[in-house]
Amino acid sequence: MALPRPIDHPYRHAIMDEVHARPVEIVPGAGRIRRLVFVMPAEAGAMTRVFARFEEFCHAAGVPTPAVASRQYGFDIGPRHVTWEFHTEFVTVTWRADLHDMENWPEDIGLQALGDSLLIGAMRIDVIADAQVPERLLPGFALASLCVSDLDTGRAQVATDFVPDAENFTRFELAAGDLSVLRRSIIVRRLLEVETYRTMALLGLPLAREQSPALRATEIELTALIETLSTATTPETVQTALAALHALSVRTGQLSERLGYRFAASHAYGDILRTRLAGLRESATGVGSSLTHYIGNRVDPGLATCAAMEKRLSVLSDKIERAIGLLNVRIGLDMQIQNKSVLDNIAHTANSQFHLQRTVEGLSTIAISYYLLGILSYLLAGPLEEWHFEKTMTLSIAAPFVVLAVWLMARAVRNSHTPPTLK
Repeated sequence: MALPRPIDHPYRHAIMDEVHARPVEIVPGAGRIRRLVFVMPAEAGAMTRVFARFEEFCHAAGVPTPAVASRQYGFDIGPRHVTWEFHTEFVTVTWRADLHDMENWPEDIGLQALGDSLLIGAMRIDVIADAQVPERLLPGFALASLCVSDLDTGRAQVATDFVPDAENFTRFELAAGDLSVLRRSIIVRRLLEVETYRTMALLGLPLAREQSPALRATEIELTALIETLSTATTPETVQTALAALHALSVRTGQLSERLGYRFAASHAYGDILRTRLAGLRESATGVGSSLTHYIGNRVDPGLATCAAMEKRLSVLSDKIERAIGLLNVRIGLDMQIQNKSVLDNIAHTANSQFHLQRTVEGLSTIAISYYLLGILSYLLAGPLEEWHFEKTMTLSIAAPFVVLAVWLMARAVRNSHTPPTLK
């Protein structure tokens, strides 16, 4: 009897598809490859709208429509092979043509589908059949930032200066004559990703510099406020300090909200960038710098700036929370002191009322006894005269018993209104 087939995990197919989600685009030989990197607007549904417009472009251009939620889609149109890649917050458009292609902004590759997306990066790789970058091409690069490196353990060579040209494209020259088709395609993809993630990793640096004055002002204001906490001894000054701390907490939270995602993304892109650089298997040539060294000297300080600002934000938030906690403890102690004073006043008032009540009860007993004896004198006047008893003597004998009876009655009434726990 055959065993029943196991049930697949709901994420199994997604995990298997991830291995092939972004396949290497084959570069058959020499050619010119360009890539544009567009950042999506920071609003919900932006990527979905771009994908929908891209589907419309594919339908109008007569190319197959990509599958729903495709993250990489390539197609041929005219003399170009075009590849669209959809990432979390950016889209790359890459196209390959011959070395003599001069069109930097083709109108037939679907750029209109990007709508209000913002261009953050543009690069060009000229793949040539030489084994090394010809010396005649090096003068076209800026000497101050020239990078010439051997790749793939010396079987290829790349040259660049990371300086945008007149069309704002960063130019790379890749000599890949000794590479196989697959290795050439992988190296091209690695170079494209290095420039893409270098740009995205540094996207948080301008924001850090822009928000640094606001963070510094908040730090100074918090320092001044903490120094005044020792003089906050009255409820009014404590409440004023607490309100100021809450205002600083809100401002710090707004800064964290504004910077948190961007800094986290920058760190992630930086990690991917280092991985892609390591995948080039690069070695220095002695001409200019290497890609790893040059990029590390520029990107690492930028990422360190973001990390330092992130740490400052965290420390600032902790300081504010501690100061608020101290003030809350101070307010709690003041409330306990006030409550104790109120309870003491209540106890003193209750004690006074108790003594007053006992005094009133005593006076009431005397008054009731007096009136009760008066009534008895009228009620017993006839019988006493008939029986020849002395009225005054009789009332004198009855007086103690009347007072005792009235006192017992008052005590019984008081006990009937007293809770059992207080008896």
